[in-house]
Amino acid sequence: METTSGKKIVLTASATEMSDFLNNPFIAFSGGFGKGPIPLSYVRKTLYPHRPQRADGQASYVPYGLRKVESILLEGGFSPDDIAVAYPEDLSKFIGPQTKVVGISSMDPTGMGYVSKTYSSIVGGGESMNRIEFRKLVMHPAIKKYRPKIIVGGYGSWQLERQNVSESYGVDCVLMGGRPGPIVELFKKALNDEPLPRLAKADESLNNWDYNQEIPTIQNVAIHGAVEINKGCGRNCQFCTPTMQHKIDVPMDKIMKEVALSVAQGSDHITLITEDMFLYGQKDPQFIPNREAVVKLFKTVADYPGVKSIQAAHMSLAPVWNDPQMITELAEILIEKSWYSFGKKPIITAETGVETGSPRLMKKYMAGKMLPFQPEQWQDVVTNAFGILNDNDWYPLSTFIIGLPDEKEEDMLQTLELMDKLKDYNAFYVPLFFVPLENCVLMKQKGTEMDSLSKARWDFFIKCWEYNIKIWKPTFLENRLPNPMLYNTFDKFIIPYFGKILGAYYGLTRGASGEQFKQAVYQLSMPMPDNGRKVKGKVKTKA
Repeated sequence: METTSGKKIVLTASATEMSDFLNNPFIAFSGGFGKGPIPLSYVRKTLYPHRPQRADGQASYVPYGLRKVESILLEGGFSPDDIAVAYPEDLSKFIGPQTKVVGISSMDPTGMGYVSKTYSSIVGGGESMNRIEFRKLVMHPAIKKYRPKIIVGGYGSWQLERQNVSESYGVDCVLMGGRPGPIVELFKKALNDEPLPRLAKADESLNNWDYNQEIPTIQNVAIHGAVEINKGCGRNCQFCTPTMQHKIDVPMDKIMKEVALSVAQGSDHITLITEDMFLYGQKDPQFIPNREAVVKLFKTVADYPGVKSIQAAHMSLAPVWNDPQMITELAEILIEKSWYSFGKKPIITAETGVETGSPRLMKKYMAGKMLPFQPEQWQDVVTNAFGILNDNDWYPLSTFIIGLPDEKEEDMLQTLELMDKLKDYNAFYVPLFFVPLENCVLMKQKGTEMDSLSKARWDFFIKCWEYNIKIWKPTFLENRLPNPMLYNTFDKFIIPYFGKILGAYYGLTRGASGEQFKQAVYQLSMPMPDNGRKVKGKVKTKA
């Protein structure tokens, strides 16, 4: 839908963040990979295409945070006729001489996120696709021509100031925080041609405002049917921002209002946004879960007509060992709404942070993570939780942090020891370099770089990917990538290139000691057997 004068307010995000990655949340992590030699047009088409536009030309599915900003502005008195939410490729349809401000939501604008920092140079090489696409967005010809004010918010907006690129990118204001009042005032200033602060803070201190009272529900569906169930965590892990915030549960009626809206607008898949799915309704200071509240929440969502699959974003492990019965009861609900499969078997999954096998580092940086247990019990917490999860068809996606401040060789050896204990469990292990995020206790610490990896750190990195290759490669491409072009991209470009780049780097830096790694690279780089495979039609909602 072409407009001659433009909308006063245009909301958007980069191409990677405006995609549902062919309806596959798992593949969305690849936005942090380097593009390498593959043409950007091909990557966009095969890896992160956008859903069809709505009848009015606006974007149909966009990030949840951008939908919240849209609702905040509508509730704040702005007219729907003055606001457009658009894909990057459609900005020229909505940006014109009357456009006053372009609001951009971003999780990883400069490639400083955990995945980008770790894997952009390993997979593909060079800048991450997140960084490339964000830069292309702010340099869009329509923005350059009409020069509206640019406000960048979202969890990754801090990166622009940390990297000192706001001015060179033409960003007028970096917005940090999500409190509605300051956001509304900022956009009013932009519409009135008033000067904007270079850095604006929409204070999110959860102690001095009513989050549930002030934050409106979304008015249009988000990517993957995202619906927030709680915010914050309260476990006080020093490397993480959300855990420093007190947990707040979203009331059930607001949750179900967004579920109903998402289903009505075409999403039969619901992603529950949470720092820890097992803490919904929890009030115990030792973080003992409220089983009744958690089970009721998931059953209510699962029973809503039209919901075919449910995916929770994050979970912690201590509640699993503390209350195995909760896992069993949830499994009975969620296995019928599974989004992923292992081979032909439906499974349940969520991301969880194992972080380290070192009780010393656990006690120093995340003493609340294993409550109601003690730091010295962390390896037992992890192994017992994995056993309970696997027994109930849960296969966790588990992240580890390499290079936490003050991490010593003995700490890495303990993490390697933990990985040995986990070798017989079904999970997916993602080692990540430490990144000093904004507004966390460790924000001023130095991040981990690839050239700083010790032998133990390299051995751990290798061990994780050797395991992943062994367990997941036989069914990964078949079950996760039913689209034939995406299948071929991973099989013939991304996976082999990952192996060659990582193998070459390790060989150059570690010399003859890299034999174990070379074997892992060889397994990783081998293309999948064709087996007469034929894929037709659209991407299936279940793998």
